[in-house]
Amino acid sequence: MTHFLLVYDRDAGQLLRKEVFVNSSDAMQARFRAESEFAGRREIEVVALDAESEEELRRTHGRYFFSLAELAGRMAG
Repeated sequence: MTHFLLVYDRDAGQLLRKEVFVNSSDAMQARFRAESEFAGRREIEVVALDAESEEELRRTHGRYFFSLAELAGRMAG
């Protein structure tokens, strides 16, 4: 399992940061640091997620990686 830290700007629809970790405790520590860094900025979303690969993460959490047009196209099939 791979552990990912994502920092996403909701207003801009843009992934600001992606970090990859081997263990979950390092990912969570990075999450807490990023939450402190972006404290008070409601448009910033900080998440730590686990996936088998980045490809799987993109498939299950595409909104962090793709534009609205790309997401719509993927849903249309």
